[in-house]
Amino acid sequence: MGDQTNRTVADINLRIELNRLAHQAADRGDGPLLAILGAAVRTLDERICEAESHPTVDRPSGSTSLICRNVRVRGRRTSVKLENEFWSALENLAKRSNCSITALCDVAHQLKGAGSLTSALRVFILRNAAPTQPDRA
Repeated sequence: MGDQTNRTVADINLRIELNRLAHQAADRGDGPLLAILGAAVRTLDERICEAESHPTVDRPSGSTSLICRNVRVRGRRTSVKLENEFWSALENLAKRSNCSITALCDVAHQLKGAGSLTSALRVFILRNAAPTQPDRA
């Protein structure tokens, strides 16, 4: 495993332990300790969910394997499965827009209507990452 993967695994293990301690603090009614542990867990969640924590894997051309990543939408963590090409396009769009992937996921979520977040992200990426083509009658 690479260094980044080792750090992510360590963060996940630390999050599990902090969450366990938070449950114990809640059972004892220790509000201040619970608040501190809750803040630490949220900080780890953010670090784990950052796109840089999930390096993309080079895949052979023509590969359509789905890659699952955790993202935040409206402050809540959720999982999204997209093809590597869509993740790359989303990362490029975030860089071009000078914003985070989380911000783009929030916008796609707001525009999604009745469909799934994954579908909304694909449409959002296609509308915003692809060059504009003139309509052909």
